[in-house]
Amino acid sequence: MATTPRLVLLRDSRWPDVPGVCCWRASAEAAFGAAGTAVTDATWDGPKYVPPGSEPPKPPPPPPVKGRADWLPMPVRRGVRLTRKVVRKVHRMVTPPPPPPPPPPPPPPPPAVPGLEGASIVVAESIAAAIAALKGGAPGDRLWVLALAPTRTVQGGTTAFGALVNEVADRVAGFVTDSELGRDAVERAATSGRPRVVVLPPLAADRACPSCADAAAPELPELDPDTTAAVAQLVAWRHPSDTYSGPMARRRGLGGDWAPTGWLDWNQDGRAWPRPGLPDDQPDWTAAAQERGAREVVAATLPVESATERAGRNVLISGFDLKFIRELGHRLDQRGDLDVSLDEWRMIRTQQSPSEQTEELLLKADTVVAEWVRPSAVWLTERKQPESKLILRLHRFELESAYPSKIDIYQVDAVVYIAPAIGPRIRDEIGWPKEKLVYIPNYLDIDWLDRPKLPDARFAIGMVGTERFLKRLDLALDVVAAVRREDPRFTLQIRSMNPQDNMYVWASREEQEYAGWCQDRIERDPLLRGGVVIEAPGRDMARWYRRVGGFLSMSDIEGVHLAAAEAMASGAVPVFRPWPGVREVYDDHWIHQSVDDAAAALLANADPDVWAERSAAAKAEMRRRYDPAAVLTAWADLVHGDIDKAREPFASYVKI
Repeated sequence: MATTPRLVLLRDSRWPDVPGVCCWRASAEAAFGAAGTAVTDATWDGPKYVPPGSEPPKPPPPPPVKGRADWLPMPVRRGVRLTRKVVRKVHRMVTPPPPPPPPPPPPPPPPAVPGLEGASIVVAESIAAAIAALKGGAPGDRLWVLALAPTRTVQGGTTAFGALVNEVADRVAGFVTDSELGRDAVERAATSGRPRVVVLPPLAADRACPSCADAAAPELPELDPDTTAAVAQLVAWRHPSDTYSGPMARRRGLGGDWAPTGWLDWNQDGRAWPRPGLPDDQPDWTAAAQERGAREVVAATLPVESATERAGRNVLISGFDLKFIRELGHRLDQRGDLDVSLDEWRMIRTQQSPSEQTEELLLKADTVVAEWVRPSAVWLTERKQPESKLILRLHRFELESAYPSKIDIYQVDAVVYIAPAIGPRIRDEIGWPKEKLVYIPNYLDIDWLDRPKLPDARFAIGMVGTERFLKRLDLALDVVAAVRREDPRFTLQIRSMNPQDNMYVWASREEQEYAGWCQDRIERDPLLRGGVVIEAPGRDMARWYRRVGGFLSMSDIEGVHLAAAEAMASGAVPVFRPWPGVREVYDDHWIHQSVDDAAAALLANADPDVWAERSAAAKAEMRRRYDPAAVLTAWADLVHGDIDKAREPFASYVKI
């Protein structure tokens, strides 16, 4: 009989039990209870706050002590001091040095937070409490943190809140926050990784708090500055006002009417300048939204049990640059039958080199997944344990290299390729037997990408990773110029590093000239000036895709163009140039034969009904072609050695 998972709400003792705080605690208990967990609570005893100026006065320093020879005349004192120095020097010369003192004992480990033992899930109501739980040995993969941004954060900006988020971002299961605007703030702040952020409103309009149903807004005591921001938000949300603040905008939405500000008016006669509302949907602060968020937290934390009884497998995913497989590894690791380790190789000078732990992990693994058929795959093939299974994952890039020819295919159990068009080329150009080939698409976190679009996002055309010539930014500029000639509301939104920041790109004179030409055109073409926005890359792509309603794939060659798949999963309507293999990856109606055809397709998105229909179709196609549950099942079957079953979910796309 299955046991009910136990969820612990980890309280922060520094939080006062005031209206707002008690509402959050009662709502969390009710929502996670409705999500099927047995909810208990524990308390982290944080350091007591001492307000500035209230510290006890320091005792006065002791009076100076006179030396024993101060009564002697100065010439005599000098002689005495010189004699003492000579005696000490002689003593050091004739006396052997004492043995070095023993090293100090290691400091005791931080005490564990009581009440967390045996918990299936822990939800900490402050980042400080989460840090204490981690130091005390709580497993980070079961720990979630309530994160309430005190202000709107800026991408890449440094704030106290951002520093705390980054301290735990890659050590916990994820964050819980109040709204889509709150999720944007947490993802902007997180630069150390791509955290999972779940929207779970801390208060609900239709869930009465049993402790403070009719209580007035309290007068807060003086709190620790680290505590004040979160508590003050909860208190303010308990009694919403029409005075604008970042937290209140997350509670009421940006579209509401705001009380006049204290800014000077146009004529500088008064201080009641209105602050206009912005296009925005009303946030969903309901009990249903709380329970939806709680179920998402529970589903993302508890291990996924195998449909059949299987022995556990110890899996190593190793290679240089794991960006396309990292999330897949994390999801496979959530299964009860798989223990997955990620091992990212280093670049030393111009050579890819194993990490410090590669050899140790290789000895423990009974299944090795080599990401990219590059030097790392050659090395792993030569050094894997004879009884270990070896799976290679090949992308289009490696087909043009010499590395596959260095692989002893008889040491390989399976080769996974990520695009249907690649399979026949592996068989025909490399000569590897088709019996070892398995098509499994990239893992696409569709639920993470599927978020509400910003108002009028249909006029924003996205493009990602344009620093190389092969991505053909010049053709994208042709398309956008043709669109803006008819409707200047359209803009091109680019997320990419600068070409000069990519050492491989900037080493080429041709690439330098190409990048300069594109930049000159953006600045000088009247149709493009002011219509192209370039933003540095980041891990918060789901947030960025909210602003994009269309997407361009203009490349000369691609494997699958994963950024285009991500954009479609977010609801962006794609426009594909007919690069080789595109029809085997995406439906024909997204592929256009000329610049004019592409421009016409984008202009049609100005009609909100047309765009909404196309957006829904793009999402549906991604759920069909990149079904994340099917990808995980196929990989689990393959790791357990069932290659035929691993082929089944995506067999209809294979043409070998």
